[in-house]
Amino acid sequence: MDDIFSLEERASQQYGLPIPNVSYWDSSKAFQKEMAKAFVPPEPSLPWNYYYTYSISPENRQQVLRDLGVPETQLQTTMGLLLQSSTIAIVNMINFLVHHNRKRLCILQPAYFSVALCCSMFSLDYGVEQISFSDGRPQIPVDKILSSGYDCVWITSPVFCTGFYFDEEHKRNIAQIKSKGITIIFDESLALPGKELIRSFPIDPEVFAIYSPHKAISINGLKFAIIVCEKCYEDFLEQWIDVFSGALGGSNRDAVFHYLSPNYLNCCYPTYKRYVETAKAEVNSIVDQFPFATMLSHTEGHYVNIFTDLDVQGRSSILNLLNRTIRVSLASFIPSELNGFSPEQGFSFRVNLTGDIVELKGAIGRILQYFSTLR
Repeated sequence: MDDIFSLEERASQQYGLPIPNVSYWDSSKAFQKEMAKAFVPPEPSLPWNYYYTYSISPENRQQVLRDLGVPETQLQTTMGLLLQSSTIAIVNMINFLVHHNRKRLCILQPAYFSVALCCSMFSLDYGVEQISFSDGRPQIPVDKILSSGYDCVWITSPVFCTGFYFDEEHKRNIAQIKSKGITIIFDESLALPGKELIRSFPIDPEVFAIYSPHKAISINGLKFAIIVCEKCYEDFLEQWIDVFSGALGGSNRDAVFHYLSPNYLNCCYPTYKRYVETAKAEVNSIVDQFPFATMLSHTEGHYVNIFTDLDVQGRSSILNLLNRTIRVSLASFIPSELNGFSPEQGFSFRVNLTGDIVELKGAIGRILQYFSTLR
C-alpha cells in the first residue's frame, strides 16, 4: 500500500495535480456534506468513567441484537460483546478459536487482510479458499472446504469489496458446511440493515457474527463493533477484553445509542443509500462503455469491484501497471489482489462509491481507457 501511495505522491508533485484514488477508504467531502444534513448525534458521553459492554443496560443491548436480526425467542441465550472496531473484534474472535480448540480455519477469500495475520500471530493453522467469479456470479467452493480438514470457516458478507450478498443458493451452501460440524464465523462488518445473515442462521454454539453498523454506511469516526454469539461464551470474551482492547471509548458508547435512535435507520441510512445508488449508476454507465470490464449485478453498499480481462500478476507487474496508469490517467486504485482476490480470475480493482461522483466518473473512465490500450 505504501508503494501505491508513493507512486501517487510522485506523480502529484511532478504534474502539480492531485491524484484521486478511486479505491480509497475515506469518503469524499461531497458524501460527508449530504450525510451531515441527516446525521443527528446522540447526547455525548461524559469523559470521566470507563465504559464496557455491561455499562450499556441489558435492555439497550437486547435492542441492538433485535435490530441486527436476532429473534425475540433467542434474546435470552444470545450475547453481544461491544468493541471499539471490527479489527479488535477479529483479534478477539481468533483468540477465541484458539482457546476453544479449533485447529484449522478456512478463510474464504476475499476477506479483510488482518484475519490471516491474526491467525499467524496466534499460531492458528489456516488455509485460504477462493470464491470464484468466472461466470459473473460468486461461487463458494463447498467441496474444497469440506475436504480440506477445516473445523471453522470465516465468511465475509457481503462478499468483500463487491457489495454482493449471498442468495438462497449460497445460504444452502453455507448450511451444508455447517451441517458437517464446522464452526461458522460471519464477518458482516459492512452488512447493511436487514441484510444480516443471522436472520437466516440462528445463533448457536457454532455460529458467530461480527457487525459494525456505522462502518457499513461509511461513518468511520463514530462507530462500534459487536461480536454476536451464544451467551455461554460471555465470561471468556469479557475476561479477554482487558488483554486485547480495554474499555470502550466515549465515541463507541455514543455510536451504540445513535444506532438505537431513529436517526440511524430513518435518516442516515436512506441518505447513504441514495448517494451510493446514484454513484453506482454513474460508474455503471462508464464501465458499460468498455466490453472488457464488468461489475457484479445486484449489489448494495459503497464498495464495488471492477473486473477486467487483463492478466497482471505479481507485485512487480502490478506496480509497473499502476505507475503507468497513474501517469497516463492521473488516477489511481487499489488492486483487488490486496483484498484477497485471486489474480487468476483477471485483474480487478475496488471502487468506493462514497467518493465524489463527478471525480469518480472521470477517474474510472481514464483508468479504463488506458487499460483498453493494453489489450
